[in-house]
Amino acid sequence: MKRAITIFITLVCVMVVAYLAFFAVLSLRQGYSWQEMDWHQRGTTSISDFFGASDIGKREVVQDGRKCTEYFAYKDGLPVKTVCPK
Repeated sequence: MKRAITIFITLVCVMVVAYLAFFAVLSLRQGYSWQEMDWHQRGTTSISDFFGASDIGKREVVQDGRKCTEYFAYKDGLPVKTVCPK
């Protein structure tokens, strides 16, 4: 019985690590810098911001006659943040 519980716990841990690794790879493949991933513009990038990068796209937009970069959620296309040159 102890062996079965140990195997079960090991399998759960492996699945959790595989899940986190999958989203880490997706986030890294987006090509964002660590500073870009500060989605809430708090001044620092957290681990949750890093994992959130897997679901955020980037597009060029024009605001007030300036070319800006808009980051948007893949799920609904709504903007997450917009960065314009000063």
